[in-house]
Amino acid sequence: MFDYHVHPNYSIDAEGSIEEFCEIALEKGLEEIAFTTHLDTDNAGDDCYVNVKGKRVDTRSSIWLEDYEASIKSADDEYKERGLRVRLGVEVDYIQDIDGSLPERFYSTDFDIILGSVHLIDHIAISAKGRAEKAFKNYSMEELGEKYYTHIMEAVESDLFDILAHIDLYRRYGQTFYGDGIREIWKPHIADLANAMKRHNMGFEVNTSPLRKGQTQPMPDVNIINALKDRGVSIVTTGSDAHCPQDVGADINGAIQLLRDSGFSNISQFEKRTAHKQAIL
Repeated sequence: MFDYHVHPNYSIDAEGSIEEFCEIALEKGLEEIAFTTHLDTDNAGDDCYVNVKGKRVDTRSSIWLEDYEASIKSADDEYKERGLRVRLGVEVDYIQDIDGSLPERFYSTDFDIILGSVHLIDHIAISAKGRAEKAFKNYSMEELGEKYYTHIMEAVESDLFDILAHIDLYRRYGQTFYGDGIREIWKPHIADLANAMKRHNMGFEVNTSPLRKGQTQPMPDVNIINALKDRGVSIVTTGSDAHCPQDVGADINGAIQLLRDSGFSNISQFEKRTAHKQAIL
């Protein structure tokens, strides 16, 4: 059982040390976890920093990345002897002209997996309550879909990422704002998206965090999962998007069952940014 979306307290909206996450992952019987600290990139906002030993560090600085890489590698050395592999990952928030917002050592860091996500519309976080509505009010539901999936396609074409995170993130607050129709806005874009993902050897995750927030479907929902499967996207991971230790591994078994029901026979394990297919048992 793999959890490839975990935020330790390097992320400004998370709590819990690497060790605390690893201990609970062991208790829950996880085989692998990937720490995926937020790397926010839009300097128009005030979220572009991480926590390092109690200090705020700009995400563009390589200081935090060096500390982070060393800490994850040390954890893997310790915990693999106890049956848990600890992977070095990061979740990068995609924006246009992203290269100028990445740490200098980003491309030389020995990542196992890089998640790509789109959180922002017009510099506004659609994943944040109280902020999302400011973006939504400027667009019809269809216009939002066009805007969002244009950014998603740009993220894929950047060839920077291994996995697309929470593909239908707009659903978190968009369903309340727009109604149930928001769950259909992916349809005009899915064929182009799937083709681009295959071209760039990119996969997606089944993110279980919505199940802890009162929703009945993970992200993406089962209809998108089925559509990607039908169009030949075969790389898929599972992630809890845990921001505190007790949530690590949450609902991962259910996500695996959902993938099995959708016709997936394999899940992807990542090491040094290479996907290795593992049979879903």
